[in-house]
This record gives sequence, C-alpha cells and structure tokens, in this order.
Amino acid sequence: MTLYHFLIQATFSYLGTFTFGLFINLPKKALNSSSLIGMAGWLLYWFIFKLGYGSILGNFMAALLVGILGLFCSIKKKMPTTMFSSGLVPLVPGASSYQALSAFINNETTIAVSKTIHVAMVAGAIALGYVTAQMIADLIYKRKNV
Repeated sequence: MTLYHFLIQATFSYLGTFTFGLFINLPKKALNSSSLIGMAGWLLYWFIFKLGYGSILGNFMAALLVGILGLFCSIKKKMPTTMFSSGLVPLVPGASSYQALSAFINNETTIAVSKTIHVAMVAGAIALGYVTAQMIADLIYKRKNV
C-alpha cells in the first residue's frame, strides 16, 4: 500500500459517492458530507481487506462507520440520516454481481452459485453494519432521554 494507491482509492470513492449523490439529487449541504462519509467507509473497507480480514468483515465495519458518521452529520446539519446513506454506495458489490451473472450466462453453475452467495453475504454485512449503527444511536439517545 503506497501513498499513490491510497490517493487513488480516496479520490475515486469520493467521486463515486459524489456523482451518485448528484444522480439522486441530494441537497447541496449534504452532498460533500455524504461523499466524505462514503470515502471514509471505503478506505476502512480497503484497509481491512488489505490486512487480510476479508470482504465480509470489511463491509460490515465500513457500513457501521458510514452509519455512525451519517448520524453525526444528520445531527450537525439537522437533516434526516437517509441523506447520508449514499455513503454506502462504494461498498456495493457490483463487480461480484456482474461476475455471478456472467457465470450464470456462461453456464458455469458452480462459480455462479459461489459468487451469488458471496454477493448475498456482502449485502447482508452492509445491511447489518448500517442497522447496528442505527441501534447504537437509539441506545445512546434513549439513555440521554431517560
């Protein structure tokens, strides 16, 4: 991992999240924050993956980070947390989904099933990480109000 690779990963994860935010018409005051959150989530995933812990744990931890940062930004900017959930976009397993579909089309059933299961596990890890962040926020909020 060199500084060059880090800058490439950071730049393109930010730009990918930013353009998706433009595509779904995010408000201007949420666009930069959401893009920075997406970049932070992707970089955490990338570091965990490069350390050899796998894509499932990396996606879970990154989605957890995106959820927590999204909650902080929603409080700071007084906006719904859903405005910052576009930070999950870089984590979506698009390449694996494409490979699974390609394997199905080419009648490589074993590879196709394996890739499909992996995509489902990654998607589940992303969902579980994001929901865990929401649950942590609910627990903290309830303790403050009790």
